[in-house]
Amino acid sequence: MEKVTLTRKELHDLVWKETMTSLSKKYALSDNGFRKLCIRMNIPIPRNGYWQKINFNKSVIIDKLPTEFKGEDKIQLEIRKEVSEVNQDQSPVTILTKQILEDGNAPLIVSQTLDKPDKLIVATKNYFSNKKRKNWDYKRGDNILSISVEPENEERAICFMDALIKLIQYRGHSVKVMNDVTLTTINGTEIPIQLRETTKRVFDRNNGYSDQYKYVPNGVFVLKTGNWSREKEWRDGKLKIEEQLGKILAKLEIDAQEIKIREEESRIRRLKYDEELRIKQELEKRRQIELANFKFLLANAERLDKATKLRNYIKTVEDNVAANNSTDQELSNWISWAKDKADWYDPLVKKEDELLNDNDIKELEEKKPNTNYYRY
Repeated sequence: MEKVTLTRKELHDLVWKETMTSLSKKYALSDNGFRKLCIRMNIPIPRNGYWQKINFNKSVIIDKLPTEFKGEDKIQLEIRKEVSEVNQDQSPVTILTKQILEDGNAPLIVSQTLDKPDKLIVATKNYFSNKKRKNWDYKRGDNILSISVEPENEERAICFMDALIKLIQYRGHSVKVMNDVTLTTINGTEIPIQLRETTKRVFDRNNGYSDQYKYVPNGVFVLKTGNWSREKEWRDGKLKIEEQLGKILAKLEIDAQEIKIREEESRIRRLKYDEELRIKQELEKRRQIELANFKFLLANAERLDKATKLRNYIKTVEDNVAANNSTDQELSNWISWAKDKADWYDPLVKKEDELLNDNDIKELEEKKPNTNYYRY
């Protein structure tokens, strides 16, 4: 649609020159929509009796445009087509329904007879015919539409579903049957549809049991679309469902669009969650490595401290031997052995030992549980 941009001042002048009804014929906005727009933009509108005074050439007072307004100073309005009844303040379903109904080529008429029916219609019609000839337990084949009506109403149901499928296909979508469920695919989104006949509870005089009621079909058709929170039922009422084709398809397309948006939002949330989880796991991995490195550093520092203490002790023993002029060979061998063990334990030297290895160092560093406790 062609659009025009108006400033707040221009819109103020407009609503005081023409009635809301007149403006709603020029722009794709209802008269109530104009009132709401003026309230939102703090634009005063003519009071009751203003246009009557204009018609009788009486003097009128035009309220000035308030200067106190912090919102957007401009507004875009769609210029209404001559035959269009679409208002930009209407719901998306209403707007799309009117657009579908204004499409002169759209197959919106439900015929009383089939003309070039879809293969699903042919398969369903054959199923109904074979079921009548055989029995009610006749096995359902593939491509049978989700239709549950009385035999006398099957023809009407077939014709309605044929018109609905053709309208769906005209709009660039498709219909299929999967696992006995009829699905319409709109822009990659599958929405289930099902046609059934409602029942009513009636008194049954021939029933000998205490519950003397039964449920009998009443000829009222109900088309259910979607499921869960998006489930919607279209039923015969003031308008037969045959007269609601445009609105049914508009709702299906809007639902498919909203489902697509929700799926995309869910996909983005999942990607964000996965990325946050990856960063968290990577950070935890780095933390564990950092902690392990620090523990190793701390252990080496403690080993070096212990090795230094060992060497100080050995040096003290060695100095004591020298001071006493001792010639004890066994003590001299022990000093040599102790120095080798200090070099083996020292993390900076790491001298190889014939009998001991790294596992022995770990065993030395392991903290043994405290077995001391008080006995009462």
